[in-house]
Amino acid sequence: MHLSMMAVPALWVLCLAHPQPGRGQAVSVAAAAGPAFLPGSGTGGDWHGLVGVGIQREALGARLDAMYTGVPGADLVALTGNLVWILRRGGLTDAEPYLIAGIGSYVKFSESRFGVNGGLGVRRRVGPLRLFAEVRYHRVTRRFEEAGDADTFVPVSVGVALGR
Repeated sequence: MHLSMMAVPALWVLCLAHPQPGRGQAVSVAAAAGPAFLPGSGTGGDWHGLVGVGIQREALGARLDAMYTGVPGADLVALTGNLVWILRRGGLTDAEPYLIAGIGSYVKFSESRFGVNGGLGVRRRVGPLRLFAEVRYHRVTRRFEEAGDADTFVPVSVGVALGR
């Protein structure tokens, strides 16, 4: 069994396990969309959609994402587990910049590959919602047989999270 096929379910279990009570702990559900770019491929970008569930405690948190990315010649599904580090905690209406990084499984048709991602974002509370924008760099460790240009992509996400 590929490492990516074992790592993602383990990350889902860890993230969804019953959290310990504590100050500043929050669970959220998020959805986002935006353009996806393929650096160095010579082809234009396409789009992506993202849904995620996360848990945050103070400055450190975790988020599980399922992302569909439409890239020329290859529609990819990425299932990733990520750590989220808030660089500066804000008040109720302040912007909060954060770093995000993780690992996951990237699937195209019947092919599955292990990959890593990292990026930065900013979020801000608006009533019961938290608006966010982020850019991430995804790198699949081995090229897909079809659509070899899809091994590196950069999605830019704008979304909303429900939860604290």
